[in-house]
Amino acid sequence: MPALILHGGAGGIRQRTERDKIAASLQRIACSQWKQLESGMPAIDVAVETVRLLEADPLFNAGLGSKLQEDGGARLSAALMDGHRERFSGVVNVQGIMHPIQLCAHLLEDRDRVLCGEGALTRAQELGLKEGDVRTEASIERWKNAVDGSTGTVGAVVLDAQGRIAAATSTGGRGMERVGRVSDSCTVAGNYASTFAGVSCTGIGEDIVDGALATRVVHGVEHGLSVSEVCQNLQAKMMLSGWSAGLIALDKNGEWAAIKTTDIMYWHAIDKTGEHRFKDPDEACADS
Repeated sequence: MPALILHGGAGGIRQRTERDKIAASLQRIACSQWKQLESGMPAIDVAVETVRLLEADPLFNAGLGSKLQEDGGARLSAALMDGHRERFSGVVNVQGIMHPIQLCAHLLEDRDRVLCGEGALTRAQELGLKEGDVRTEASIERWKNAVDGSTGTVGAVVLDAQGRIAAATSTGGRGMERVGRVSDSCTVAGNYASTFAGVSCTGIGEDIVDGALATRVVHGVEHGLSVSEVCQNLQAKMMLSGWSAGLIALDKNGEWAAIKTTDIMYWHAIDKTGEHRFKDPDEACADS
């Protein structure tokens, strides 16, 4: 039985109207991609399309409307991992393209599978991928006021009917960071998958790299723990270490987990038992 889980970032609690919009967007995208999974689409293709749709929604910090760095530029990073082949691709601080996750999909088949800056843009242009300026009036206004914004990194982990797992993550960065800073999202600390499990992280990139969170979860599952056990243990470690982050994880049996040390993490999951979503502070009956 296939399963999928996607997230729209972790961090502070936004206004109720914004939370409702985020929840609706995550549900809409999850349901559309669930239909693709049921039709037999491979996990890797569903993961890419899920994140592409999230990149197209300015509610999130990926693609359109991404946070800006200290010089006012939008530099995007993303990663994709095919757990079935244990093959990784990444894009680091690229400007001028709308969907870095699509470039990751192409790089997955290239010899040079992690590209940054101008090299990434050149490859995207060679492939004819959609170019453009992802900055919006809102993101520029936040930059003018030196505000890092409240939008969040996006990601997805997918298990298809053939038991293949894929993980995809995309981000605009922390916001107001020094030019040249690299986020976790384009590393195996923030996005990782194997034949056993897949993980996508969100939060403070330096904390995620310090904890090697994505790889730590997958390796724990590979060594015989359930994804719930690994994530429960890791959440305790994250809190003890003061790491501000969250993650979604999914294993080969369709078991999933969503943990955080932030005030909130926005996520939506669909599996054989139905739909599940993040716990809203105003909805005590929602899934935790």
